[in-house]
Amino acid sequence: MGVQRYNIHEKISSADELFLSQTAAEVSECHFRSPNLITVRWGIPSASEADEPKLAPGELTQTQLIQLEAAVLLFMKQEYELARTALEPFVSINHEEASKLYIKVLQKLRVPGWDLIAQRINRVSTDTLFVPAGSTEVIDGEKVILIHQGLSKSLGHDAPRCVVRYVVHHEILHEHLGTIPEDPHPLLFRRLDKSFPERARAVAWLQKNSFSTIEGGRL
Repeated sequence: MGVQRYNIHEKISSADELFLSQTAAEVSECHFRSPNLITVRWGIPSASEADEPKLAPGELTQTQLIQLEAAVLLFMKQEYELARTALEPFVSINHEEASKLYIKVLQKLRVPGWDLIAQRINRVSTDTLFVPAGSTEVIDGEKVILIHQGLSKSLGHDAPRCVVRYVVHHEILHEHLGTIPEDPHPLLFRRLDKSFPERARAVAWLQKNSFSTIEGGRL
């Protein structure tokens, strides 16, 4: 089916908003025995827990290698628009690591339809999907959990209840364990994640609908 293109200005239905709020409260109480103190809302996650890509020279010329190193430096300096322009030639030749970094740049810039671009690039460069179903981010100074609106009924694929519960659980688990970007899914995290009821069904649905999971890509 694939991940659809979403307009960030479209409005999630009030029923979906209520459903997500209730789901977050239920997951917090049932699995963590405490109220959830982080706002959980629908949105398009921009965060990715993938490791920063390493340079892989491959068949690049010395000039191309210098250009790629410059693009990586622009990314590290958070000059994302310049990095985007610098990386585009490498995306056009299907350079895997440059393509991964390009996807991260689009996420940082919140480019509309970045998920479709990521899906197209992914088919060429790697078996890993780069469309996160959820993420924990800081927006306007507030930490929030974003659940991709592709899981919603009003704007998305109407994901089964267990799928939304699993994604919410996954993100709250990150906060509960205090995981870090350098090691987002340590052994304890994976054990608790696998203990979630109907996890297999939820993961299968996410993979079928082009969302990343802890097994294939990073959720």
